[in-house]
Amino acid sequence: MLVSEIYTPKTVEEAITVLSRYPDALIFAGGTDYLRDQADVEISFPREVLSVAGIPELRQVNLTERFLEIGAAVTLSEILELKENAVPSLLSDALRGVASPAIRNLATIGGNLASGSRFMDSWAVLACLDTLVEARDELGARWINVNRLVSPEGKPAIPKASLLTRIRIPIDPWDISAFKKIGPKNYPCPESAAFAFAARADKGIVSDFRLAFAGERALRLREIESRLLGMRLPLSQKDRKQIQSQYRATEDPLSPGLRLQFNALIDGALDLLSR
Repeated sequence: MLVSEIYTPKTVEEAITVLSRYPDALIFAGGTDYLRDQADVEISFPREVLSVAGIPELRQVNLTERFLEIGAAVTLSEILELKENAVPSLLSDALRGVASPAIRNLATIGGNLASGSRFMDSWAVLACLDTLVEARDELGARWINVNRLVSPEGKPAIPKASLLTRIRIPIDPWDISAFKKIGPKNYPCPESAAFAFAARADKGIVSDFRLAFAGERALRLREIESRLLGMRLPLSQKDRKQIQSQYRATEDPLSPGLRLQFNALIDGALDLLSR
């Protein structure tokens, strides 16, 4: 039987020291992602486990006029309990759909974002909002756009031997936004994914448009997003068909089943812009 060494640092600096010595250590907070595939009576852990749930710095929340900053060990339930209008509606919609209240009481925003096996429900929203994540390692701290936490193959790419410490979410208002989850509601599988889009207009002209789709792989097509900028609302049939065809013509890592769902969600988003 493998005996695990469990480290319980009190500060981020102590946690980084452990990670520098054991870069493959399991970073553990709520544990819902790691434990969901374990069916045995006895839980199996790797040799080194880094428990970060008790680090005060990772439990802080800060709200300014420009952004909401959430510590990585804040639970999904705690985010949903923040004061009204503090959390972007796209994010609150996504978090309410995560499993059950019991799971949301344990699952953390950092863990939901940093799953190495697939992209969880928050990723599409955080990518759509161009959220920044602070990653810290022995060389220091750096801010990374969530959209960059993706490999060339469209899979999760979390920096090795790094600790995600803070999530900084812009809280700019959007004129139109929507979140949709497809597949099984309570358990992620190959055919489940999350879809988020947001649009802003200035005097009837599209000034910003973002759309993200993620499950086992992530997809965000910025080139097509930029082509929507400057289009007049409501979208004309010509403009709508042009954007539809561009999304359909792109090569992407989605399975055939998810591709069909993605196309339908694109149509729904464009329909909202055509009213």
